[in-house]
Amino acid sequence: MTLWLVGMMGTGKTSAGRLAAGRLGVPFIDVDEEIATDRGASISEMWAGLGEQGFRVLEAAAIDRVAGARAIVATGGGAVLDPANRNRMRETGTVIWLKTRPEVLAARLDSSGGRPLLDGHPDRGGQVAALLEERAQAYDDAANYEIDTSELSVEEVAMRIVGLWRS
Repeated sequence: MTLWLVGMMGTGKTSAGRLAAGRLGVPFIDVDEEIATDRGASISEMWAGLGEQGFRVLEAAAIDRVAGARAIVATGGGAVLDPANRNRMRETGTVIWLKTRPEVLAARLDSSGGRPLLDGHPDRGGQVAALLEERAQAYDDAANYEIDTSELSVEEVAMRIVGLWRS
């Protein structure tokens, strides 16, 4: 069974997913890390060279490669925008939407770099809110379950993921 973690950047997909996988003794796969390792370039470098559309092609291929793995998989924040990705995730496992209120996301992402959709944006908080609004329906369409991470620690999110894996 593949347990897919979807949601905006900063929701805890990678940190909580990695912790949950460790607790369960199953592999953890970060789709963005898979792409970066495969291409030998950072996500930011790929966005600069390929553009968003080119990156999304790589992302869809990576999702196809890991689909069906007995693992916890963290996707990139925009992976759900492609209906084929949403279908592949739903067909091959359980999808958990890690939700976080926009103002919490903005605070978490305030100083982080390497975020192509935020880097250099004059109103990062406004951009986060706009992206979340744009993607919310796709996250909802993809998800079997939701976890609101706004007030939870990474450990608490990981334990909820563990609970869903075991159910």
